[in-house]
Amino acid sequence: MSDLYAMTVPVFLRAFRNLDHVLAKAQASGIDEQDLFGARLIADMLPLSKQVQIASDTARFAAVRVGLAAPSAMADEETTLDQLRERVAKTITYLEGVDRAGFAGREDAEVILKLPKGDLHFTGLSYVTDFALPNFFFHVTMAYALLRMKGVPLGKMDFLAGSDAQG
Repeated sequence: MSDLYAMTVPVFLRAFRNLDHVLAKAQASGIDEQDLFGARLIADMLPLSKQVQIASDTARFAAVRVGLAAPSAMADEETTLDQLRERVAKTITYLEGVDRAGFAGREDAEVILKLPKGDLHFTGLSYVTDFALPNFFFHVTMAYALLRMKGVPLGKMDFLAGSDAQG
């Protein structure tokens, strides 16, 4: 049996704390905030703001869909780095309040994602390993990459260790 809580909530929390550190470095960089906020690698890619929003949604939805946590709606209305950092902080607070017991025995629970092109069917375990974690890290990594591309002085340890990084 796997520990779905341990595979998700602590992992999400650590990554969000590091993401907040990365966003703080972006604010301190002196680079135009709107240039950072709307950054894309290519025209059809979602901008920095959506990368953070989707990472937040993915973590919260995993807690709801697998951990049976109460939903926590967040409107996608952020227009500043301060507001993105607020969203990260709210997501951290939400995840810190998720009950570990809700994840117990949910490895084989049915999870259905309703998408415009059709439903995706998972078990609790496959949802975590095959969708939630990869999707979450895709968007957190994209946020880091977009800021790095725009010249924010970030290194690998900012992504991995956040404010605990040395140097």
